This record gives sequence, structure tokens and C-alpha cells, in this order.
Amino acid sequence: MESYLADEATLGQIVDSFIAEKYPNQPLEDFASIRKDAIKSLDHQILKSILGQLTKEQGAELSHILDGPHDESDLEDFFVKYHINLQDTISRTVVDFKAAFLKGGQNE
Repeated sequence: MESYLADEATLGQIVDSFIAEKYPNQPLEDFASIRKDAIKSLDHQILKSILGQLTKEQGAELSHILDGPHDESDLEDFFVKYHINLQDTISRTVVDFKAAFLKGGQNE
């Protein structure tokens, strides 16, 4: 999985905590498939939440940044320029994802 905005290890830790809460006292190894799908789904939802805030032109600009040589500061500058608070967007998305996951919704 390749994500530009959230690394797989961090997403894995988040999902692991949700699995532990939903299935207490059970080994995480028993939920490898659920974990993999949940990480992918959470990453997708985060990207969708962020990209959903962009205009078509801003999306094209971001694609141009990502397609070329860039570093983390290029991405940070882009989101600051357009007043997009990544931390808030990601936090809201994780909270919403957790609620759906714990209910046994489509994220599982």
C-alpha cells in the first residue's frame, strides 16, 4: 500500500486499537484479513476526505507535486496554501471510521 499522507505503520496501529476494542482478549493474529482490509479502507477514506476538499484545479496541482520530485515540505506548503488542516481532517475521518468499524459496518 502506498499512501502519501498516512503511513501504513501508523494506520496499522490505529486499526489494531480498534480491533482490540471490538474483539477484547483475542489475539490480533486472528484478525489479519480484517486488519488488512481496514487499513486499506481507512487510508482510502482519509484520502477521500482530503481530496474532497480540493477544487479540480487544486487536485491537478497536487497531482503535479506528487508526480514529480518532492519532499514533505512541498505537501505541507500545498495544504497550508489552500487552508486545509490535514490533522483535523484525518482526526475526523479516523473518529468516523472507528464508529463504523465498532458497529460492524462496511469497514470491516
